[in-house]
Amino acid sequence: MQCCEEAERVCRWERLAFEYENPSEHVTPQLMSNSEAGCWCDTVTATSGRAMTLKDRCVECVNHEFRAESMGLEHPTPRSFLCSQWPVNQKVYVIYRVLVALGFLAWLIADVIYETRTFFREHTYTYLIYATNWSFMLLTLTSLLMAICVLYYSIRSGECLDSQTFERMPRALKVQWLLQTISYNSAMVVTVSYWSYIGVLDKSEVFKSTSSEVKHTLNTVYVILDVLISGSPFRILHLLYTVGLGSVYSLFNAVYFLNDGTILEGRHYAYNLLDWGKPSEAIVTCVLCVVLCVFAQIVLYELYRIRFFIYKCIYFGSDSITKSDSEMHRIMAAETDTPAYQTIEERGDRTLSEISEE
Repeated sequence: MQCCEEAERVCRWERLAFEYENPSEHVTPQLMSNSEAGCWCDTVTATSGRAMTLKDRCVECVNHEFRAESMGLEHPTPRSFLCSQWPVNQKVYVIYRVLVALGFLAWLIADVIYETRTFFREHTYTYLIYATNWSFMLLTLTSLLMAICVLYYSIRSGECLDSQTFERMPRALKVQWLLQTISYNSAMVVTVSYWSYIGVLDKSEVFKSTSSEVKHTLNTVYVILDVLISGSPFRILHLLYTVGLGSVYSLFNAVYFLNDGTILEGRHYAYNLLDWGKPSEAIVTCVLCVVLCVFAQIVLYELYRIRFFIYKCIYFGSDSITKSDSEMHRIMAAETDTPAYQTIEERGDRTLSEISEE
């Protein structure tokens, strides 16, 4: 643990040095902790004597988010997906992820049994007709994968999950990021849809039950809390993955009901506003769901940015910069013939020795 704390302190000095040497650099340093690398456009170049304006930040963020690369699942700091944004013990975070996964798994099993026996007359397949249940199963699958990845890499790497642990983004973490984006986005879409019109207009028993209300509420509550706790980043263009899944569900829904598929009370539709016997109305509903996907992804992205902003203010704000950090700025500003350092350790050791000599 002491080794990790020392590495984090040296990493902090490296971050200050990077800002000094590259005040306008657009390359994400690999040494940034947690999700800092995913939010490099927020960096305030204090050492250059000029802070970025709100307009500058917005332009930087738009340029960064709406690039072709932002559609991919590569990320320079894979450890962000395995740690909390906050300086909590990794063991605590592992326990949190495992408990969440087990909780969702138990909830899903209980929900399938309850709805099948109460509403679907033992026809379990009917559970898969509803978009809510697709989203809920994805949320459960995501929580299980996150728990497995965190547990595996924490055991393999000990308590020090740093940039040296990964040469590149592992496939497992790419899948985790993909599922997390889709499940979190769809959870918010499902909640907004339910409380805005499904729960109001649809009188079906399955939507009026207490379990349905809880399922359409706690899913988004969990998503918001987890976004604020975890270190996972979010990208706006990743909303395309959720739109893709929504298109698959719409196609499945249409094919099922247009081929005389039935559910509760012999209905040929799962939702009042998604009745393919009224195609124009169903298409409008699909378009509205796409709009909700865009809205949900923006909310996720802004929550991620707010989380990182708070983290930066607490741990990298002017009030939190220690005397040693201030000395670091002064030394770097005074030194014009400073030799290049080959490693983080050399830079940290050199800085420590210079501060002690002062």
